Amino acid sequence: MSSDENNVEDKPNLATEEYWNDTYNVELNNFKNFGDTGAEWFGHTIGQKMIKCIQSHCKISLEDPILDVGCGNALLLIQLAKLGFTNLYGIDYSAPAIKLANSIVEDQKIEHITLKEFNFLTDDVKSLSTFALVLDKGTYDVISMNDENNEKRNIYKKNIINLLQQKGKLLIISCNWTQLELNEQFNDSFQIIHIIPTPSFQFGGAVGNTLSATLYEKL
Repeated sequence: MSSDENNVEDKPNLATEEYWNDTYNVELNNFKNFGDTGAEWFGHTIGQKMIKCIQSHCKISLEDPILDVGCGNALLLIQLAKLGFTNLYGIDYSAPAIKLANSIVEDQKIEHITLKEFNFLTDDVKSLSTFALVLDKGTYDVISMNDENNEKRNIYKKNIINLLQQKGKLLIISCNWTQLELNEQFNDSFQIIHIIPTPSFQFGGAVGNTLSATLYEKL
């Protein structure tokens, strides 16, 4: 077996529930032993930009329902709760992630956050009610892995549409899809409300962004 084949086998598969369970079990132990709440996916700066976008462009009240799909440790929801939002929900298919999130919420005495273990592709989204805003920070990226026939992406988009209220918003952050690619996948059901500036790079005379960050509104 070649070294390249070995490297492929050694790479973690982020598309598996096992990977995320292992990851969040480590973070759960770190929180229990050291009080470490874990990392913010894509970093703290992106989380702050998302919050600024919500406050400036979403036109929602503090009471409107907000759902974080793939909430992980729920740090984004906790920040929103501290700003006065009172109708916050988080789902994740990783049981250790939800256990960690609940532990942090309880430790920080945060109110108005409901967390649930939930598989967004296989569980019935009708059990979740509807939302004025859905947040996605990397979950669509994970869902897109090993999805050559677009089956998982189609389920994701259908479920997002069903979850959103009339004129509901989707704020999605991606490191795997360019802005153009995201628009091609969502423009039949959504319109762009705002694009969050993200760090750029230049390679071979072309300029690109390390992340795509877009606020969409359901048509």
